[in-house]
Amino acid sequence: MSALAQSLLILGAAALLLPAVRSRRAVAFVSGGSALAAGWLLTLSALRSLGQPAGVLTLASPNLVFGRLALRLDPLAAVFLLPLAVIGPLCAIYGVTYLGRHGSEQRLGPSMALFHLLLLSMALVVVADNLILLLMAWELMTLSSWALVVTDTTDAAAHRAGLQYLVAAHMATASLLLMFLMMASASGSYEIAAQQARATGSGVLFALALIGFGTKAGIVPLHVWLPDAHPAAPSHVSALMSAVLITMGFYGLARFLPLLGSPAWWWPYLLMGLGCLGAVGGMAFALAQSDVKRALAYSTIENAGIVTVAIGAGLLGTRTNQPVLAALGWTAALLHLWNHAMAKALLFLGFGAIVQAAGSRNLDAQGGYLSRWPVTGGAVLLGCAALASMPGLNVFPGEWLLFRGLLFGTVRLDDAARLALLGVIGTLAFASALAVACFARVAGIALLGRPRSPGAADGYRPGATMVLPLVILAAACVFFALLPARVASGFESAISLFAPAPALSAAPGELRPVAGFAMLLMTLLAGVLGLGRLARMRSVRRSAMTWSCGHPAVAPTMQYTATSFSEPITGALQTLLGTQVRRHIGPDRTHPRLDHWQSETPDPLLEDVYRKLFGWLSRGGERIREYHQPRVSRSLVYIVLTVLFLLGLLFMPIARR
Repeated sequence: MSALAQSLLILGAAALLLPAVRSRRAVAFVSGGSALAAGWLLTLSALRSLGQPAGVLTLASPNLVFGRLALRLDPLAAVFLLPLAVIGPLCAIYGVTYLGRHGSEQRLGPSMALFHLLLLSMALVVVADNLILLLMAWELMTLSSWALVVTDTTDAAAHRAGLQYLVAAHMATASLLLMFLMMASASGSYEIAAQQARATGSGVLFALALIGFGTKAGIVPLHVWLPDAHPAAPSHVSALMSAVLITMGFYGLARFLPLLGSPAWWWPYLLMGLGCLGAVGGMAFALAQSDVKRALAYSTIENAGIVTVAIGAGLLGTRTNQPVLAALGWTAALLHLWNHAMAKALLFLGFGAIVQAAGSRNLDAQGGYLSRWPVTGGAVLLGCAALASMPGLNVFPGEWLLFRGLLFGTVRLDDAARLALLGVIGTLAFASALAVACFARVAGIALLGRPRSPGAADGYRPGATMVLPLVILAAACVFFALLPARVASGFESAISLFAPAPALSAAPGELRPVAGFAMLLMTLLAGVLGLGRLARMRSVRRSAMTWSCGHPAVAPTMQYTATSFSEPITGALQTLLGTQVRRHIGPDRTHPRLDHWQSETPDPLLEDVYRKLFGWLSRGGERIREYHQPRVSRSLVYIVLTVLFLLGLLFMPIARR
């Protein structure tokens, strides 16, 4: 039996066994051990497949109606399988301790069983070589992740977020079902390997793929589920969803776009436009959030926009016969997916510990964690710097490569495409500036200063099983910053689906100077820190009270709040954000007292479009339910009408070939 099959069996067995396990220690042993074993086997399988041709593992007889139930692990699947194999076990180890402090131990086993079911379904999505098997795994992934989002059964907001996620996910599944039926009808087979690339692109299939896969990927305007589902879910689930689950949508685009033939002229421009909208809009809304997990969710939308721009640039290279642009775009997309997955999992897990200790997701209830939790706070600070695309950390090389590809396109393409790419470059540069401000705000408010609430001052420290995943992910953020060219070289077999062999060496060549620059920055940083430590050891320490502007004591309320920190930027973006402010000032006195002040930045797409659409669907469902009453006479009418309809179909003329 292959390592891939063994890993899937381990995950399935753990999902079946964990609901019956009652002891917290036994749950930790079964969950952590099975996740580590499966992750190790998946890693071995993926690494073996990165540079090799595809291999097919047949699990069932080929005589089924919808073809063979086969698993295909090729280089493209391996690229998407590796983040799951690494981040999944780390989240599983973290999750047992987190849930043990968060809720009832009776739900610990079932919750971790659902977690392993989610890991299994995502692995099946990546390696499925049959359209029906892929759709079944996709639906299992949706249902298991929905069940994990609503784990906290006492939180009404979690249930609303779960319902919103479920409706959006099934609308996407309906698009994928229609797309797969159209493809199978044209090819005469349900096996993905049997689907042949068309000579010209199909706009309908592209639109269905964009809706179906783009919803899961969080591409604007299909991101409706993401800002509410991520904060509602437990932190280890949020980390897995933001780091790995959204990549399943991009895997679908990468797998099926080459099968749709030569891209039409509007495909790359649409993707780059939606990506720019997501990058700027996601980071602007992240700046306006006081809920730290909601801010991280909008950051995920921003990074999904960057990946979408990279895919659009890759398609533009294919459309305009510029293979180097295609190779740079697709390599930047895959590299950014990997690096974002590590950094975002680090932040969700790190802030999960902070939120649990403070008892609140509000940034204004946190503060002072860097000095009191140096390991956890330092890891979170490094993750914030990475997602701000600071040079010397792992997210920077992917964005650098994307900018290099876009600049290459401005030199090689004609006037219209050149203007479009220049606009994309300016938009992404603006989004990058917003990202620096956003993560400076998040790190400064949550980690620095004094504790802003009693919970932040007195909260318990995270255990070793919660800190260890943070240390591993932080080390990965540094390690991959030093090896971007080596990682890009490992992607060459996967990128060969989108660009010819002579263009594949372009990306590693562009990234080698970045690795040298990262090494130089790390050496300088280590030298500065060492000199600072030496200076502190030799200096005479004196203590004095901090200047407090004449106040006898400095209170935590005198610090900047999250809202006041970002107000200069969010105020300038008021038209885009539509922030709603409610305030009430007390009676007119010598010194009027502000009784109440509250600001809220709702997502206009969610509030004005999707929630109205969901309301119409709900009312339509209630109307239909009225006709499904348990009456014999009404049932007989339905039966007669159905029989008459079928008889009408029998007598319809059929065109014969």
